[in-house]
Amino acid sequence: MSGLLGRAVLRGLLCGPQARVPSLPVRASSGGPSWTRERTLVAVKPDGVQRRLVGDVIRRFERRGFKLVGMKMLQAPESVLAEHYHDLQRKPFYPALISYMSSGPVVAMVWEGPNVVCISRVMIGHTDSAEAAPGTIRGDFSFHISSRESANRSQDPHDAC
Repeated sequence: MSGLLGRAVLRGLLCGPQARVPSLPVRASSGGPSWTRERTLVAVKPDGVQRRLVGDVIRRFERRGFKLVGMKMLQAPESVLAEHYHDLQRKPFYPALISYMSSGPVVAMVWEGPNVVCISRVMIGHTDSAEAAPGTIRGDFSFHISSRESANRSQDPHDAC
């Protein structure tokens, strides 16, 4: 689980062509909760699916009070992965990343709740598993990535709150 998959490409796979997950907070309709509703996409990557960690991830988000509003297990096509990771295509680890992400199924989930975008980033932890704090999803479940890969890896711009 080395990163969030939170872009429109995978949202389209999860929600279908007609359904839209708002990229900005939207006001709940009358009769709903009074807080500003946010949605974010979180994915358990192939190694997490293989290691049976999906339930643990769901449990942590539910315990934080977030609502699961969509979930799909899928084998992400290389074309989707190439678009999703477009900003990393010039990095030396890009071919290995695409190979890894297409090596098995991904479980994509849409979570909803107040401040879910920022809180989910904190819950998931640093993109470099060696720097992820204990108690975060990456800190508790990720394997350490090599120092060479981590030196070449760019910080996900969406990880800042």
